[in-house]
Amino acid sequence: MARIITLTPNPTYDFAVEVDFVEANRKLRCKNPDTKPGGGGINVARAASRLGADVLAIFTTAGLYGDALKKAVAEEQVSMRAIPVAGETRLAFHVHEQDKGDEYRFNLPGAAMSAAEVQSMLDVLKEEARAGDIIVGSGSLPGGEPVDFWSRAAHVAKENGAHFFLDSINGLETAFAEGVFLFRCNQFEYQAIANRTLEWPDEITALAEELVGKGAAERVIITHGGDGSVMATPNGTVSTPVIKVRAQSAVGAGDSFMAAFIVATMRGYSDKDALRYASAGAAATRMSAGTALFDPADVERLYAG
Repeated sequence: MARIITLTPNPTYDFAVEVDFVEANRKLRCKNPDTKPGGGGINVARAASRLGADVLAIFTTAGLYGDALKKAVAEEQVSMRAIPVAGETRLAFHVHEQDKGDEYRFNLPGAAMSAAEVQSMLDVLKEEARAGDIIVGSGSLPGGEPVDFWSRAAHVAKENGAHFFLDSINGLETAFAEGVFLFRCNQFEYQAIANRTLEWPDEITALAEELVGKGAAERVIITHGGDGSVMATPNGTVSTPVIKVRAQSAVGAGDSFMAAFIVATMRGYSDKDALRYASAGAAATRMSAGTALFDPADVERLYAG
């Protein structure tokens, strides 16, 4: 059976808190603290596991927060291969201001990776990947040596007969030169490629089609906030509107979108239905507070409409 394998070279240990208000030069009293494992690939694995997929999360760990991260992943019963690196696993701090309903997100830098540490992670991927698996590279790249990490991971995936899905805007030049099976970005990230703001839906769709036409990716998904999402493929383009919900937090919504899309694809859904199922996954996570992911029952309910 095909497996989803996620790669997270720059994971986080996530803190989420609530405050009554945010004001400069004031001591802010935090309440309702919560911690979760974080980082794009880890969140994709967590979300896909909740939807019943067979998953493996490969990620780096360093220091005390790295130990806490491994424990948190294990508590969610997500299979993992943790790659030890020097330094300290980074923190991400999420603050929800109750007075205005605003959300503040602070991401610290991660531990730099050496060439040997990068190779260790790729060696584990080569050992684990099988024909038909979906390999997901997600999140930011840390400092140090991994500037071409995604392209090298995509190459390993191809050698093993797996498909490589990329959900990151770091290292794109070499990744696109290698070619990936699927690339996803959001309404803020696509500007790193287009170098300007584009109009929804026509110009956004044209960008997705251009990337497919150039061979950067066989499929390109661009999510555009409250407007919806579009996917370009060699066989045409499909789109779906966003599913409206009463949102509490956007943390993990993009990762939930990616996980739900992959699971739907593995279930044999059509492109349009897979995109809608992905939208349901993102919407269900937006309903959750802090850094929590979705309730699977909400995904199915929202998808059914």
